[in-house]
Amino acid sequence: MRYINFPVSDNGGATKISELGFGCAPLMGRVGRGDSLKALHSAEQAGVNFFDTARSYGYGESEGLLGDFLRGRRASMVVCTKFGILPPKGGWKQKVKPLAQAAIRVFPGMRQFARRQASGESTGNQFSVAVLRESFETSLRELKTDYVDMLIFHAAPVSVLDQDDLLDALGRLVESGKVRMAGISGDHPVIRETFRRQPKAITLAQFALNRACFDFVAATQTPEAQRLLLIANHPYGGPAGAATWADTLASLRNAPGVTVQLRDKFDINDPQLMPELLLNAILRGTGISVVLPSMMRSASLSGNVRALDHCRFTDEELDLIRVELTRRRSAA
Repeated sequence: MRYINFPVSDNGGATKISELGFGCAPLMGRVGRGDSLKALHSAEQAGVNFFDTARSYGYGESEGLLGDFLRGRRASMVVCTKFGILPPKGGWKQKVKPLAQAAIRVFPGMRQFARRQASGESTGNQFSVAVLRESFETSLRELKTDYVDMLIFHAAPVSVLDQDDLLDALGRLVESGKVRMAGISGDHPVIRETFRRQPKAITLAQFALNRACFDFVAATQTPEAQRLLLIANHPYGGPAGAATWADTLASLRNAPGVTVQLRDKFDINDPQLMPELLLNAILRGTGISVVLPSMMRSASLSGNVRALDHCRFTDEELDLIRVELTRRRSAA
């Protein structure tokens, strides 16, 4: 496992972050408690020490389960949580959830419907000082800790950059030591504007980066972006994106400028080809420090770890692949 230095270490917490992070969105949502804990332990054993959660994940229960897992190991872990999307209110959702999970096991096609329903019960765009304070205190209780390493705006609109009172409140949490780094997650236009404005309180940014938006890599390499810790999520583009990667890989193999040596590395039948190409194209030679792929299955976890530890592509080859993916995005 590769690590980077944590930019701050003023409260005795972890001093390094694994380049491979664990996204906690499925915990206590589409994945139950037992399998969730199993996945967390597997990630730790593989060397992952960065765990990304949010107040809204798992119908509001993801943080609590992660807090249980963190007992006895908190000081060595890097924990990111988010505010701005509130979980569903009321206990009825939790009573129905086991039935929904059982139904999905029998009828897998219901999964997308269930996700849309769960999303509809959450309340987004909740960005005020009052929500920040209440959400953050709840996060601390659920995570069973007195600080978080990262606290970020969750799917924020660009208007939060104009909320000086909210940015000041976030900055005060950092000054108090309850938050080590503050940041923002959102669509690319929001992140670009964050790069441009450089709000004092914000020192990290999280955003999606996959085949459908690889042109954003260039924005991460600017001097403005390099002042921030950058975290990429959804690298495979979800189930739909991953399902179409075989065609992309086959066409990349025959792209202009691809050498014979590089073409020979495109073994379409090798399951490691996609994670090696994609994860390293995101991390190596860009401004991005951490990537958050889905890793609930042990095969996904081990494949992602191997992809970073043993990559068949050189830096020059990865650069050529990035250029081609960007060109295709621009031409689409």
